[in-house]
Amino acid sequence: GMGGDPFRNMSGEDIQVPLTIDFMDAVKGAKKSVTVNSVINCNTCHGSGLKSGKKKATCSVCHGSGVQTVQMGGFHMQTPCQSCNGVGTSIPHDAKCPTCDSVGKVRERKTVQVTIPPGVDNNSRIRVPGGGDAPIKGQGPNGDLFVSLNIQPSKVFRRQDADIFYDAKIPFYKAMLGGKIRIPTIDGDVEVKVPAGSQPEDSIALRGRGIQRLRGGTRGDQIVQLKVQLPRSLRGKQREIIEKFASLVDDEY
Repeated sequence: GMGGDPFRNMSGEDIQVPLTIDFMDAVKGAKKSVTVNSVINCNTCHGSGLKSGKKKATCSVCHGSGVQTVQMGGFHMQTPCQSCNGVGTSIPHDAKCPTCDSVGKVRERKTVQVTIPPGVDNNSRIRVPGGGDAPIKGQGPNGDLFVSLNIQPSKVFRRQDADIFYDAKIPFYKAMLGGKIRIPTIDGDVEVKVPAGSQPEDSIALRGRGIQRLRGGTRGDQIVQLKVQLPRSLRGKQREIIEKFASLVDDEY
């Protein structure tokens, strides 16, 4: 017959799923699993829709041609056969696969491995080719799976694109005299030099200590913002020393 399957190369639907990951997984990359309900070929009939040992029958309406001739205003028009959807064959009632009711496809929960590259940000989408639905009709390729990421914030760092921000609390005398502080980075703690005469809200940039960029592979910076802390109370000798300093620079003391 002339009938060809018009759905043969149609691909399946894409599937979208959300996935929540923590801050460090986004920074360093990770492997995660997501569970999806997807359309797959029926395992009983391997997608044919037929009971074991049964065959499709030639469509009785179009006799296998896949087309019907209809009359419209005196013209003869050919349209795809309504009975078999233009395929030219049909599955007789006693030949239907009982698992999928002759559709050839079923929905099944499956677990898909997703590789998260380092440097993804909120609302990044990861495409898993072929991870989507099988087409309902025909044997075309599966759709894709799209995983949209929701990244939980860090309790320690703030992030802006590839740069990381960290607030470092330092005592006032260290800001004035300079010194060293230990601070966390995404690769572990490092020692940082605070220059003498640092002002509140001054920043120290740690070049290349930020997050890997998705394109180009270079890394952003970590910006350390100094939060200078003043003591709420001074005792004994501490107070004397500050009073002495005050008397040197201010007549009021």
